[in-house]
Amino acid sequence: MKRKISILLTVLLLAVLMGYTGYQVIENLTRQIRTVDALEVTVEDKISATGWFIRGQTVVEGETGFSAEYLVSDGEKVSKGQNIAVFFNDDGARRTYDSVRVLQDRLSAMEYAYSMLTSGTDSAKLDQLIFDDMTAIAAALAQGDPSRIGGDYAAVQQLIVSRSGSEADREVFESRISELKGRIDEEQKQVLSGSSRLKAPTSGYFVSGTDGYETVLTPDMLDGITPDMLEQLAPVAEGEGVGTVTTGFCWYYAAALTAEQATVLQQRGTARVSFPELGGGEITADIVRLQTCDDGRAVLVLKSDRMNPEYLTARRQDIDIITHVYTGLKVPARALRQNDGRWGVYVLDGSVVVFKPVSWVYQTESYYLVPTAESAKAGLYRYDRIIVQGSGLEENQVVHRK
Repeated sequence: MKRKISILLTVLLLAVLMGYTGYQVIENLTRQIRTVDALEVTVEDKISATGWFIRGQTVVEGETGFSAEYLVSDGEKVSKGQNIAVFFNDDGARRTYDSVRVLQDRLSAMEYAYSMLTSGTDSAKLDQLIFDDMTAIAAALAQGDPSRIGGDYAAVQQLIVSRSGSEADREVFESRISELKGRIDEEQKQVLSGSSRLKAPTSGYFVSGTDGYETVLTPDMLDGITPDMLEQLAPVAEGEGVGTVTTGFCWYYAAALTAEQATVLQQRGTARVSFPELGGGEITADIVRLQTCDDGRAVLVLKSDRMNPEYLTARRQDIDIITHVYTGLKVPARALRQNDGRWGVYVLDGSVVVFKPVSWVYQTESYYLVPTAESAKAGLYRYDRIIVQGSGLEENQVVHRK
């Protein structure tokens, strides 16, 4: 019995020994040379803050209790006296207005198709007209109003006949065009009697709606603005404003910074900035004010003439201010070694280990950025195979890469 136990223990010890030996073999194999390519990357240092868009704005007064149709888009440039919206006295006027727009689109398409017919049939356009009229018929039936389909049904019949493109079909188009113009004139009279036009009070960039900051955040306040003022801002109700016109053809942005952040921006006339929530990428803005206040914080005021809907409708937004840009070859921190007192990396040239001294322009806990040498012989170069794993490395050593 004791002999069996002794044999069993011996077998177990041999198994443990073989397992340990196997582990060491595998470990040694996995510790062969491993490399990564030297790739060029760009990183940025930036200051992040939260601030306010400030614009010179004229509030457009209107009848906010009525249905409205804006004639211009947010951010669109308008001139003084230009029609910017239509207000409807009731739902009937609004429906008539929508009907006129549909008829005008149909008239435009009909006139185009007629012009094509006189110089050569455009069958694709005729097909589109037929489809539009059939869609109108389907919509009328879906709304339970079959009385509306008579004219559209007749139009479809005429268009199908006209699809052949013969010269005799010109009369069909002329009659249909004349009929559409008559309907448009009649319905436009109804629209005029049940609606009013809103005109731009001044030239600038129109934005529908107001946010209550139009008289709170104005260019006149920029010289005296402080961090405390930015923190205590609150909107003010402003009458029956239905929109605003941004004048001056520029906007400002004000944010509070720490004294350390302000120091980084000293002596600069411009700044590269981006607004993460707005998109649109980076832009260059003028630094018109950078002043340290009594509480140790600073106020930054930027100015730009980049006019688009995002900047004209935004108010309180985060900002990233790019302070430095670094470009170089990315070297993993674990690859950095010392050889004869010099910092550098070992690279694999074929199967030969070569040491290349490096200096870096930027560093993090995980990697360094190293300037790209003029050539592979002059130093670390693009696509050099940087050794990130390997022990006992020596200059001109021949190794096997895993």
